[in-house]
Amino acid sequence: MNSRYDRNIRFFGEEGQQRLRNAKVTIVGVGGVGSHMTQQLALLGLGSIALIDAEELDETNRNRYVTARISDKIPGTLKVDIGERLINEIDPSIEVIKVRDSVVSDGAFRAILRSDYVFGSVDSEGARLVLTELCSAYRLSYFDVASDIEPGDRLRYGGRVCAALRGEGCLVCLGQLDMDEARRKLAGPEARKLRGVIYGVEKQQLGRAGPSVVSINGVVASLAVTEFMVGATGIREPNRLTIYRGNMGRVLVSDDAPKPDCFYCKSVWGQGERADTQRYIREGVGAFLR
Repeated sequence: MNSRYDRNIRFFGEEGQQRLRNAKVTIVGVGGVGSHMTQQLALLGLGSIALIDAEELDETNRNRYVTARISDKIPGTLKVDIGERLINEIDPSIEVIKVRDSVVSDGAFRAILRSDYVFGSVDSEGARLVLTELCSAYRLSYFDVASDIEPGDRLRYGGRVCAALRGEGCLVCLGQLDMDEARRKLAGPEARKLRGVIYGVEKQQLGRAGPSVVSINGVVASLAVTEFMVGATGIREPNRLTIYRGNMGRVLVSDDAPKPDCFYCKSVWGQGERADTQRYIREGVGAFLR
């Protein structure tokens, strides 16, 4: 084993390091949180990392993207390209697969389905639901990672990591996904157009994003990579739900039990093509998801 991983091996052994080298991981959303995970997973010595993101870098990203440089042109620099550059500068032997497209696309689905582990750091509840269903159908370990800042008189900030493994808990049955919002996002272009006529332009389409800072994103990303690492190397089972409450200075592990009759954990789990996750592509919802 390469001596560069000596300090890793002292923690989880040569077998654990080899497990990481053999792992194929996909990161969906190479943004403020995803860029941290890209860096850390490359430093751990993974064998293959796929990056999925349709967007270009913009000026407001520079405060928190560990992949970005001041020399990166705006517009004109793809997020997947700067993620690839970071990985290559850390370890050029790591296979990098880039998909510049929505998570709901043929290229993204192919990249995900060749993976062993999937990390989602996306902004849309619809995209989270698609990832939950797709990973459940094909028995993939899915880590959903989110940071959050709620400004106001009672400032709250932090995030959470939800690990959906073996059909034993997911975002839905652990109460971490707004199903009404997800269904609106996945309603398809005609339903969205009708909703716009009736209700006006949705808040999510107005182009305003909430606060986001590098250190909070880094903490949440590190929690996610650590949960993956201890699971992949055999140290212990990843926690189903890890919650970071930065304003309280606490990291909590939820002991809430998943719902025993969860549709995604029980009915969808292991169904493969029978789950027909391709319907999301046929229905053309990818253009509305980030």
